[in-house]
Amino acid sequence: MSSFLFDANALVYWVYPGSPHHDQVNGFLDVALSERSAIYALSSSLNEIYYALHSHYMSEADARDSIRDIADLFDLVDLTGPLVYASLDSDEPDYEDGLIRAAAEFLQVDAIITYDRSAFRSSFIPKLTAGEAIKLFSGNR
Repeated sequence: MSSFLFDANALVYWVYPGSPHHDQVNGFLDVALSERSAIYALSSSLNEIYYALHSHYMSEADARDSIRDIADLFDLVDLTGPLVYASLDSDEPDYEDGLIRAAAEFLQVDAIITYDRSAFRSSFIPKLTAGEAIKLFSGNR
């Protein structure tokens, strides 16, 4: 069974149908779920996602519904002290990227699903876009 941790940007692309990568992320989730893969999201990312959705794309009620969709589908990873310190001590370009990396490495997922080109370069966990992940993991069927 494969496992994946989704960066906040990939989650926004999934819940906002007007996003440039919505179909790609949605397609990868279909593949991952049909393969019974574990899919993770940081619970701390939900605040950032809610703010982005409500500020730029949708009503408050729709943003809440989108957060509920994420919470219902993904296994949420809560922050712990070790993840916080690993993020603070990492070489990631920002704190949130450090949290994603720390959680991915702790969980030892197969990939981080992201569209952030500058993040996760030093991680032993590969980073993939949803499109790259479809190509790589749908061949395992």
